[in-house]
Amino acid sequence: MGDHEGYGKLPAEDVALPKATVNKFANDLAASLDLRLTMEARELLAECCTEFVQLLSSGANEVCEKESKKTITPEHVLKALMELGLGQFHDEVAEEYERHKEGEKGSRGKNNAKSRLAESGITEEEMLRQQEELFRIARDDKLAVSRNDTGTGENSKE
Repeated sequence: MGDHEGYGKLPAEDVALPKATVNKFANDLAASLDLRLTMEARELLAECCTEFVQLLSSGANEVCEKESKKTITPEHVLKALMELGLGQFHDEVAEEYERHKEGEKGSRGKNNAKSRLAESGITEEEMLRQQEELFRIARDDKLAVSRNDTGTGENSKE
C-alpha cells in the first residue's frame, strides 16, 4: 500500500505514523551506528513502518475475530506475529511488553505522585505556596492584559 491507497476507509495520509517520531527513532539508531540517513531513506523507512503497523494490526484483528472478541489485546498481537511468519520476534516483543507492564504499574496512582513529591525535596506546603504564587501572577497578568485591551490602563487616563 503506497501513497495512492488508504487503509480501510481512511486516505493513506491519515494512517501514517508521525514522521517526526519515526525520523527521530531512525536518526538516533543511525547515529548510534555512526551512520547518516538520506531524506529518501527516512521517508521509505517511515512508509515501511506504517505498512508494518497496518499489517500487524490487521493480523491481530483477524486473530481477535477468530476468537469472537471485539477488543484486540496484546496476546492477539503476539499471535499475529506468529501467523505472519514473524515468530523470530515473538519472544523479544513479549519480553518488551512485560517490561512495559511493569513500568506502567510503577507509574500509576497516588503513590507515584507522593514518591515524586518526596524525591523533589520540596515540602507539600512549599509546593502549595508556589502554586498560589503562580495563580496570583496569572491573575495579575490576565488583569493587566484585560486593562490594556479595554483601554482602562494607566496610559488611557486623561
